[in-house]
Amino acid sequence: MPGVEAFAQELRDLGFDVAQHGNFVIFDYPIDVGPLAGQRVNIGLDASGHPHSPPSGPFVSPRLLPTRPDASPAPLGAVHEAAGRGFPDAKGEWQYWSRPFTEWIQHGRSARAYIDVHLRRLFAQLPDDEALQCAA
Repeated sequence: MPGVEAFAQELRDLGFDVAQHGNFVIFDYPIDVGPLAGQRVNIGLDASGHPHSPPSGPFVSPRLLPTRPDASPAPLGAVHEAAGRGFPDAKGEWQYWSRPFTEWIQHGRSARAYIDVHLRRLFAQLPDDEALQCAA
């Protein structure tokens, strides 16, 4: 679990309050782009491969998008139940967005890169609020 601990420390160094659950780090994230700018969500990441490989796509709570596990493109496709992905979600409040961070190596393999490049891009690409209201 050294990779998880190192990633968690990088998040703490960025000012996030981080909880660790096995291979997962969980933190409160202030959305600053896209239709949800100004809101906060919880983000969970499997950081077990850090720094060699990026965290998985994010686990997000509350649920923002309709569950759609097909291979449709982002932002609406490939949205899964979190519990089916090994995430600790006993209450069913989380969803998993299958969104790999393909530029991990080019951006320095860090928590800062994951947040500044990948998470910000994901939230910037979300559809307008009406589509987000469909989340179940």
